[in-house]
Amino acid sequence: MESRECSQCCCDFPLTDEYFHRDASKPDGFKTVCKMCRLEENKRKENDEIDDRIQKLEERGIKLLDTLVTGGSNIPHMAETYQRIMEVFGGPMGFAQHFLANYLSTKPGSAARGKQISTIISLGVKVSESGAAEKSLDGITDEELESEINATARALLLFNDGSKTAEMEDSKVNVGETMAS
Repeated sequence: MESRECSQCCCDFPLTDEYFHRDASKPDGFKTVCKMCRLEENKRKENDEIDDRIQKLEERGIKLLDTLVTGGSNIPHMAETYQRIMEVFGGPMGFAQHFLANYLSTKPGSAARGKQISTIISLGVKVSESGAAEKSLDGITDEELESEINATARALLLFNDGSKTAEMEDSKVNVGETMAS
C-alpha cells in the first residue's frame, strides 16, 4: 500500500480516504496535508475568527459607551442604553452568540462558568416574575405595549416618591383597572 508523509506534521500515513482528503487537481488524487492536521488548522482558524469578532465587539462597545457618556442626552435612559448595547452585539441573537462564545471559552466547572449560568438563571427568573415572558414582543399589540409602559411608569413614579409598599400594591390594582378600561 502506498503511503505519504503529511507536509505539515511529517508523519507517514497510508494514502487512503481515511487519512487524506481527495483533491482532483493532484496527480495521485489526494491532498498533501493529512485529515488530522487539516482539522486542527480549521479549528484554529475558527477560534481566531471568534477572537477577532469578540475583539471587534469589545472595541465597538467601548466606543458606544464613550458616545453615550459624551453625546445624546446627559443621562441616557436605561432603555436607550440597553438598545445601544444590543446594537453593538448585533441584536439579541448576536448577544446570545457572544455570551455562548464566552461560556464555551471558559474552563468547564470553573467559577466563571458557574457565574454565567447563575446570571442566565437569574435573568430567566426576573423575566418570568415580571410577566414579560407571558407574551413574546411579536405577539404584543401597540396598545398592550403602551398600556404596559404606562403601568410601569405609574408604578415607578409611586415608588420613587417614597410611597410605602402597601401603596405600591394599591397602585397595581388601580393600574390593572386602568388597563382593563
